[in-house]
Amino acid sequence: MAALTTDVLAATRPDRTERAVAADLAARLVAAGAEPVVLLVAGEARTGVPHPLPTAARLGARAMAVVGARRDGLIVNLTRWVGADPGDGTREAALREVEADALAATEPGRVLSDVLGDIARSYERHGFGADAWLRHHQGGPTGYLGRDPKATPAAADRIVAGQAFAWNPWAPGLKLEDTVVVHADGIEELTTDPRWPVVDARGRQRPRTLGYGEELP
Repeated sequence: MAALTTDVLAATRPDRTERAVAADLAARLVAAGAEPVVLLVAGEARTGVPHPLPTAARLGARAMAVVGARRDGLIVNLTRWVGADPGDGTREAALREVEADALAATEPGRVLSDVLGDIARSYERHGFGADAWLRHHQGGPTGYLGRDPKATPAAADRIVAGQAFAWNPWAPGLKLEDTVVVHADGIEELTTDPRWPVVDARGRQRPRTLGYGEELP
């Protein structure tokens, strides 16, 4: 799924519409034998919308695509950004710290609500405010459902080795999301494409905004 998302976004341009990009993603997913369960696209005017259903708006200088797809009964999720505008690097770096804290907290044996508490405190610690975690759901385990279950303060589920997770830290104009598997000795990232450009985030290579027309390996 990561590779076909790269293919679609690497070929897109700012004058394309959100719906056109979503249609391209859907076509590629179905051709690959996957069922789209989430397809969100936001052009530059709507990057602050938490769940942007595609419209006829143009992508413009910066756009986000969110993809969730099921194949062989299991779901993976990712978010990618494309554009001429790389966005606010300082705020994006801060949100990457929140993501890094979320991944570090996701360990076998821990209770899901406790991990969510760590994430909530991370938002405040990195300058987003004490209530920032309430403005968008933070994700959680994934697999048979998009979030299986969604992390909430009441979630008493205990993390087990081999479990898939998709956290999605969010702030207006920013969102990060990939699917990982939790092992006893660390995190394995599933939704990666070596062609997509990355930045270092606490020793982990994480996707950055792909420039329009940027040459890929």
